[in-house]
Amino acid sequence: MSEPSKTESTLKYYEGATKETVGKTVGSDKMEAEGRERKLEGQSEYEAAKATGKTEGAKDQKSGEAKKATGNTIGDTQMKAEGKATEMKGQAERKVNE
Repeated sequence: MSEPSKTESTLKYYEGATKETVGKTVGSDKMEAEGRERKLEGQSEYEAAKATGKTEGAKDQKSGEAKKATGNTIGDTQMKAEGKATEMKGQAERKVNE
């Protein structure tokens, strides 16, 4: 199984919501239930994707902080800048997945 995707899970959610609505409209309990199940699956996968994004963001932030500190300690301005960039990327990943 691949990592959860926010895009794919959103698509799955709306496919399910559409099928649920159509099932309700035409009076098909089976179609309505299938749609509801698909919608809940998409919602669950979306939350999992957010959690993965938060974790990856935290990892990037911490490794960036360490690289920046190392660069600062040894006087390597390029390493310090790369560390800061990774740290900021991690912060952004975490914020996007709140």
